[in-house]
Amino acid sequence: MAWSKLKTRLVSAAILVVVLLIVTFAPEWVFTLAVSAACFVVLHEIMVTFKQETKLSIVIIDYIFAGLYMLSGFLRMDTGNQVIYMITIFFVMTLLIFSVVDHREINFNDVCASLFLVLYSVVFLIHLSFIRHMENGLALVFLAFIGAFLPDTSAYFAGNLFGEHKLIEAVSPNKTVEGAIGAVVGAVVSFTIYGVILWMLDFNVHFPRLLLLALICGVVAQFGDLSASVMKRAYKAKDFGKLIPGHGGLVDRIDSLIFVTPVVYYFITYFPVI
Repeated sequence: MAWSKLKTRLVSAAILVVVLLIVTFAPEWVFTLAVSAACFVVLHEIMVTFKQETKLSIVIIDYIFAGLYMLSGFLRMDTGNQVIYMITIFFVMTLLIFSVVDHREINFNDVCASLFLVLYSVVFLIHLSFIRHMENGLALVFLAFIGAFLPDTSAYFAGNLFGEHKLIEAVSPNKTVEGAIGAVVGAVVSFTIYGVILWMLDFNVHFPRLLLLALICGVVAQFGDLSASVMKRAYKAKDFGKLIPGHGGLVDRIDSLIFVTPVVYYFITYFPVI
């Protein structure tokens, strides 16, 4: 990669890190608003990629139910989860009803695409708010960030330094086996360091569970990235947008986080790490 492009990527990444830290340390309601805004951007980017933005009925339904999902992020985690189940049932019903009433405009493929993109864009990410609402939520939410971004960064550098064997060339030609191993190693190392920091801050850290979560995140984060590549290939898109210089759209930057967030939430719900 040319230095100018790498410089652009690094500057953009640095700005994103600063914004992320400011938002994360803000009050919970501010954090949830920021997560909701990110959900809207992701929803728009994928809607455009899926070529759904020209279908007015679908767009209105998607944004209405996306907004309802986002409101669940302001609730405590147990209540929020119950609300998500209820919203999903009525979302599916509404989509199917409109596929009958407006059958010339909306077909069943639109229903399936619409359901997927709202769940993927909003429901996965809104679990960040559920984590932030937990006891010690500020410390716990960094597990999602570390579990998504550190494996991605480690894979990038390991792949560039040692990459020789293609991972899944048909999906992402630049991914290598060495990069994938680097991602898992990076996750374990970063979680260990973070665990030590928490321990030094007098948190009661369960290191075996923390390391197990690191291994899971190291794998899941890569599938989040690869899944986004599958979507882009299916719709012949290079990137999901141009919002972030050097990275593409917001989805291109947080595709791993979209996958990792619900994994972290449910893991620490049933297997507390602090």
